[in-house]
Amino acid sequence: MSPLPVVVGVGQVTHRDDDDLAPAEPIELLLTAARAAETDAGARLLDRVDAIELMPIGAWPYDDLVGLVVERLGLDRSRVRAREHPVGGETPIRALDAAAARVAAGDARVVLLAGAEGTRAVTRARRAGVDLPWTAPGARSTIPTMPPELQHAAAVGIGRAIHCFPLYEHALRAYEGVSLGNAQAESGELWSGLSAVAADNPYAWSRSARSADDLVRVAPDNRMVSYPYPKALTANPFVNQGAALLLTDTDTARAMGIPEHHWVHPLGGAGADEPTDPRARAAYHHVPALDVTVRAVQEITATTTADYDLVELYSCFPAMPKLTRRALGRGPDQPISVTGGLSFAGGPGSNYLTHALAAMVQRLRVDGGTGFVHGVGMFNTKHHALVLADHPRDDGTYPRPRYDVGAARPPVTDPVPLVDDYSGPATVLTGTVVFDRNGVPEAGAVICTGGHGERTAAAVHDRGTLEQLVDGSEPVGREGTVTLGALPEFEL
Repeated sequence: MSPLPVVVGVGQVTHRDDDDLAPAEPIELLLTAARAAETDAGARLLDRVDAIELMPIGAWPYDDLVGLVVERLGLDRSRVRAREHPVGGETPIRALDAAAARVAAGDARVVLLAGAEGTRAVTRARRAGVDLPWTAPGARSTIPTMPPELQHAAAVGIGRAIHCFPLYEHALRAYEGVSLGNAQAESGELWSGLSAVAADNPYAWSRSARSADDLVRVAPDNRMVSYPYPKALTANPFVNQGAALLLTDTDTARAMGIPEHHWVHPLGGAGADEPTDPRARAAYHHVPALDVTVRAVQEITATTTADYDLVELYSCFPAMPKLTRRALGRGPDQPISVTGGLSFAGGPGSNYLTHALAAMVQRLRVDGGTGFVHGVGMFNTKHHALVLADHPRDDGTYPRPRYDVGAARPPVTDPVPLVDDYSGPATVLTGTVVFDRNGVPEAGAVICTGGHGERTAAAVHDRGTLEQLVDGSEPVGREGTVTLGALPEFEL
């Protein structure tokens, strides 16, 4: 067999000790996870690393993360090709896809993929007014620059993921003619299943299995955050976690004495993007880029949904695995994660899927079979999927990705033209309402069509309108009016 890429080592670390913040520094978590991956491989691989793929760190500004990692590992930077990838929930699987192709092409022999976050430590230190004993912070911002179209979306109230995913939740529910209660029941069952998986995951941040009713019930300790999602149905980014994978080729693995039953084979990956502007999507009850991604990865890997013994469906908010499950044709009672989801296993920025890949590798080693991993970045914008298995591809190759990590991918559909200065009658296509910490609707936004079918988006600040949008009746299809002022404003 010609050399093929194989994952031979995985490592994870979760640091919960709030009294000892030094080990919670992201680069320390990253290096701890990398050394754990080497131990898992059972061979001295870190000395032989010639390519490093790093997930971006949002909790702490490092001006030269790549240089620090290379230095701490004692590697010669002149012989190591290392890079830090863009922000995105899908980034780890895009990175693994690209790294596997490099290994198959002979461009790398041993690749380290790693990332970490220390957001909980940073938050607690800030609240306590204490300095963290970490690497001196750099000058580089950890917040990505928003392109103009996202700045315009943010101006009307769609500026964060927590504003965006409810757009899909409402549209999917309305399209399928499902009541809010039944849609929430589906969310609760999905998240209850995630909590059960996390309870058995030693690296999960929250390890208590919870019932569906408990998760969807609004209460003082489970306040509404972004309608219809209470806190328990949203990702938890306040964690201190790191994860790493070691990838090599079959010849090197054999030479290093790593047994074949320890190998897991990436079979191939594919991805596609939506238009950047969340106001200008062709649909909200399904995701064309997700549909393209599923079809492409199945064609590339010669697999079908029936072949997937294990799956990891990205689970930042319930709308996402609902949409992915439907795109795959996977039943509502089938598990959606081997990790526990971003609400319970933890949502360490762009690095959750590195943890998921590590968990998937460990399961495939024990149980065998084939696994499907899906990720999404930004505002349901960037999609990528990867298939792994306990066996190689039948044709003995690894397909080179069409787009490398960070490379621009044209959206699969054209943006719907927006009329930013529209005023007049408008019908709600979908919307979002965020709540303050006291459980009161604070602000909202709607995407709507004007009297002649124009697509527009408007902020919602009118108290009566906000209350009607969250009163349990169906907001999609409601008739109102957009007026122009400092912002386009919608009122019922």
